Amino acid sequence: MCTDVLILAGGVGERLWPFSTESRPKQFLRVAGNKSFLQSALERAWSLNVPGNIYIITRSTWSDLVLEDIVDLAERNNLPDLPGKTVVMGEPFGKNTAPAAAWLSRMLETQSPGGETSLLLMASDHVIGNTEIFIRDVEAASWFTARRNLVSFAIEPRYPSTGYGYITAGRSLEGPSGNGATVFEAAAFREKPDEQTARRYIEEGNAYWNSGLYAFRCDFLLEELEKHAPGIASAFSRPITPEYRTVQGVRVMEPHDGVLAAYEATPSVSIDYAVSEKCERSVSVLARFDWDDVGSWDSLINYLEPEAGNASLVNAPGCYVKSDIPVALCGTDDLVVIIRDGKAFIARKGQTELVKEALAGLRDKDAL
Repeated sequence: MCTDVLILAGGVGERLWPFSTESRPKQFLRVAGNKSFLQSALERAWSLNVPGNIYIITRSTWSDLVLEDIVDLAERNNLPDLPGKTVVMGEPFGKNTAPAAAWLSRMLETQSPGGETSLLLMASDHVIGNTEIFIRDVEAASWFTARRNLVSFAIEPRYPSTGYGYITAGRSLEGPSGNGATVFEAAAFREKPDEQTARRYIEEGNAYWNSGLYAFRCDFLLEELEKHAPGIASAFSRPITPEYRTVQGVRVMEPHDGVLAAYEATPSVSIDYAVSEKCERSVSVLARFDWDDVGSWDSLINYLEPEAGNASLVNAPGCYVKSDIPVALCGTDDLVVIIRDGKAFIARKGQTELVKEALAGLRDKDAL
């Protein structure tokens, strides 16, 4: 099993606007069983029983929100050891996923040089089912990680999506005995193709969605960054001594001069572009667990109940309304209507990913 877990809790709160905003992004929304996405990710990380720690990298402005979720989860679920195993690392500003992975990898390598420290990198805002199967898939990934590979988790595509990256499968590989996981060489990565290409991938049956979950040894990732993303490697080449404050048992690392200097120097790039597309030792585990990145209102409404008390729908089949003010919807179909705190988002189902373009238009009009 990997020695530590890294949960990425950044983002700008656009895709599920107006329920998620920059001041309270998606990972803090409570959707299932009154748990936030972040709390579900923490439970998932805890289930792995790693010998090291669970690290959460987030914007420093959200550190207190993360802290609240950790303490609340520990108290409500009788997990007294969770705060002591969890470290919150506050970024001065977002620089995408590769710098975050480089920061923690360098820190852990400095603390245990040559110690074969390895990380499972996971998002804070995905829905993942079948925890026992998830653990077995991570065990298979960890087996390949120990043999100096970058391991991704591939998802069987359900439709020709243009919103996900794709992994093209190469030759099959033998994994750990008795695990039963399907593992293959990752022959190629392709970020968010056009619709024609996405349909071709489905027809050929040899390409999978890239879940964004990764496993790797810290020393291996740093070596790959030196080869393929020297700007990131250089920015985090010097050890950054952590400075913590401890709150209710949780260590909280706020940005200091060393972190700020590294983030100012590093380019903003995802781990997909920085490493996985170029790595020559890249393998994928075909996920047997259920996975959804809940990246749009089209997806999220599958996990939420509409607030029927605030809505009257007349001849409006297929419509979904969630609003904190009364709404009457008549003579239309398949609309998603979201209203919160004086802000409204209305889109036809299947078109809700356009919210980012809509928000850009509102900003151009100084309406936000």
